[in-house]
Amino acid sequence: MSGLRKLYAVACCLLALFVAPAMAQPQGRLVASTLQSTGFAGSKIGISPVRNLTVYLPPRYAEPGKRFPVLYFLNYFFEDHREPFASHGAKALLDKAIGQGLIGDVIVVTADFTTPAGSSWYVNSPATGNWEDFMVRELVPHIDATYRTLATRDSRGIAGDGPGAYGAIRFGMRHPDMFGAVYGMQPVASGPNIQPTHSRPNFERMARATSLDDLRDDGFSLIFTSIYQAFAPNPNRPPLFFDPPARRVDGRIVVDSDRTARFKQGFALTALLPAYADNLKSLRGFKFDWGRQDTLVDHVYGAQAFSNLLAEYGVPHEAEEHGGGFRDRHWGEQGRFYTDVLPFFARHLLFGPPATPTERVNAAHAKLRQAMLANDVDARAMLYRADARSMPEYQPVLIGTRQIAAYHRAMRERRRVTSYVPVASEVLELDDTLVEIGTFTIRWSDRIDEERGKYAHVWGVERDGSLRLKADTWGYFRPLADPAGFFTAIPEPSSSPIPLAAGDRSVGEFLRAHNDRDAEAVRTKDVEAKLVDYTDDAVFMPFADTPKRGMAEIRPYLTAYTAAGSGATFRDVRVWTLAFENHGAWVIEYPKFRVEWTAGGQSGTVKGGGIRLWQRQAGGSLKLHRQIGTHDYVVPAR
Repeated sequence: MSGLRKLYAVACCLLALFVAPAMAQPQGRLVASTLQSTGFAGSKIGISPVRNLTVYLPPRYAEPGKRFPVLYFLNYFFEDHREPFASHGAKALLDKAIGQGLIGDVIVVTADFTTPAGSSWYVNSPATGNWEDFMVRELVPHIDATYRTLATRDSRGIAGDGPGAYGAIRFGMRHPDMFGAVYGMQPVASGPNIQPTHSRPNFERMARATSLDDLRDDGFSLIFTSIYQAFAPNPNRPPLFFDPPARRVDGRIVVDSDRTARFKQGFALTALLPAYADNLKSLRGFKFDWGRQDTLVDHVYGAQAFSNLLAEYGVPHEAEEHGGGFRDRHWGEQGRFYTDVLPFFARHLLFGPPATPTERVNAAHAKLRQAMLANDVDARAMLYRADARSMPEYQPVLIGTRQIAAYHRAMRERRRVTSYVPVASEVLELDDTLVEIGTFTIRWSDRIDEERGKYAHVWGVERDGSLRLKADTWGYFRPLADPAGFFTAIPEPSSSPIPLAAGDRSVGEFLRAHNDRDAEAVRTKDVEAKLVDYTDDAVFMPFADTPKRGMAEIRPYLTAYTAAGSGATFRDVRVWTLAFENHGAWVIEYPKFRVEWTAGGQSGTVKGGGIRLWQRQAGGSLKLHRQIGTHDYVVPAR
């Protein structure tokens, strides 16, 4: 017996070698909570304003002071916030992945986005409620305010399953400033169909329904009800609250072409892509997958078509067709959530404070966006240096935070910012200055359509390493209908010559000579004279137009622009430098211009400014590398 006892003891020791590591596995914890939303007061389908959440806090969250990236996970049809943890074992997978070093400690958030018909599709709808607003205006700010998060897009990812994957990609399209990396597991509605969409729901049964309960045993009709409530809503058409894009008459489907066109334009990801390709290009990472054995072949065909169109638009992405079917390889230790999704975010999310120039600029711009969406003028002004200069479209240059705050306070009385999405295309590091150039979309409370434009931000590095704006300029891709609505009477300060250090005097002389040549070229309509100082890869961002890249685009644009003004006479053309910064290899110039013109018996004045970025060449000369221009608001021609 003693021999058996010894053998048993040895066996227990050996077993402990394998069991002990598992027992020592670090454990995260789940927090169940609720969030009171303001976005569902108008919902016609009985959506509660109290939204349920589940938050996974990683093992190291117990360490005080440490902050963590956040992954938002959007669920499958009819699955609420509890399902990933209650049915799919997500907590155990996260604990193991973190313990094994597959991913760093990360907060994971799930929320209830379900509707009685299945899915909200993550969009604002007068029938179901404002689900997109709930995510970007309420849920994300709530999580950042409640937990110790790294509250920047570089540390915030979003993933989903099926319709959740669709929602994740859609959020990546529309809010790349909020989510830096996107993964979609088997997205639906990604592209065109092989089988006509109208062949799936039972329109006759939908037309007879007295309530949603009449469709409970018809899966396709129920799912398509959720789709139509999101993308073809009619809040005045109970009990289902949508305009059907087709109906059954005498045994055949009759399609309403106008309704179908409206539904299709807002639904499939391929239909949305042209408007949001540049946004997707700004992501830190973008991937989606699908199973080739999916019995609904439209899912396979649509995903392939979406990947092909992404490539056509030059959007970097990973697209993987695996050997499984629909959702049969998502969960468990061999499932894609563990083997692919978590490692993807380990590669593409930032797990610490921003370090690179781009990361630092993104973090600073995220604060600016937050202040803009909150319409908090004081918080916005705090992001500028005391002597900053700001050049918004249709307004003379603003100098100092007092003028900047006064301007935005006046604008807030007229219209509030309801949406703002910046996409940086370039970040340049110049000693103690970071220059950010990009495009943006913006929407205001008094307008339906969003506007698009371009911006340049000059960020100064403070002593504590934070960034504050030294200067910025904003311009739109088209003339706005009411420029007077963007002008407020803030007295323009008189500018006196800025004292120059000895090393700057030659730069100042060069800029004066260039501006004199520029003014003469405008007077004489000499396009080639204006092009002399541009680099071959220059980017010119003119007033009321899209950016022009390289001589192949800049020359024909200026030629056409000059030809359009051939009937005008330009009098008293002035171009001067308000200020400049000499960074050695780079020079940042803040130019101003004034042109008096006559044409066809009318006369007027055009004034404006902007930012120029000059690059020093090998021989020491300066060439114009980037230019963004804006116009002041001027009384219309007499």
